[in-house]
Amino acid sequence: MAKLLKPMVILLLVLSIVALVLGVMLFSEREVIKQRTQTLENRVMDMAGSLRYDEITAEELMDPELMDRALNRLNVHAGLTYQELQETKQDLANTQLQLEETEEELRVTQGRLEAAEQQVADLRDDLAERTAELASANQQIGQLERDNQDLQGRIDELDQRIVQLEEENMDLADTVAEQQARLEDYEDELFRDEAEIGTPEGLSGQILVVMPEWNFVVLDVGSEQGLSLHTEMLVHREDALVGRVRVSSVESELAIAEIMQDWVTDPLREGDHVLF
Repeated sequence: MAKLLKPMVILLLVLSIVALVLGVMLFSEREVIKQRTQTLENRVMDMAGSLRYDEITAEELMDPELMDRALNRLNVHAGLTYQELQETKQDLANTQLQLEETEEELRVTQGRLEAAEQQVADLRDDLAERTAELASANQQIGQLERDNQDLQGRIDELDQRIVQLEEENMDLADTVAEQQARLEDYEDELFRDEAEIGTPEGLSGQILVVMPEWNFVVLDVGSEQGLSLHTEMLVHREDALVGRVRVSSVESELAIAEIMQDWVTDPLREGDHVLF
């Protein structure tokens, strides 16, 4: 019995030493587990704060039974938050795409705006030039209007002068007509006297050439037959009187006579007879 007790004492002693060592080891592990548990609790609380989930408490995380339900609720909330995050991400992607399209439209609009601004600048320059031209044209118009007024005044003066000249011209025309009538009467008397002095009565001849475009005829009688300058001769065709001529040039056997149109009843012809 004494022999059996000694090994049992030794075994108990060994077991006590092992238990002591295990206790020490478990104590250190307990501290580590406790620290890890606190860290996990802090992480869970931080995660809940990040997810804006305030329905979980530290007391629930300390109780194993409550911890599972709290973590399940947190997991569900995290899933919903993740879904919302994905939707938000998609919305953000759509918004980014719209933003890019808007930026492109903005660039295009900016280009159009710059082109429109350039056109506006060009139009302003053109408007300035046109305004300057218009001002110059208005000055010219004003000058032309003043010149027109001066010209109108001169025209009025000239019109009055023309009226005066027309009246004077009418008076002169009457005077000239009167003097012309007197001159014709004087020439008729003079030519008649000369013809009566130089040309024998009954002198006759024929028309050799007729020049109607020059209003004269050529006669076959001249100074040798006694024909004198300015003699008026009657033109006969057979027994009819067809006209009258006045001698304007005399040669020895020929004469040139002017056709007196007021006396012509039928165009004169070559071979018509002339008689003084």
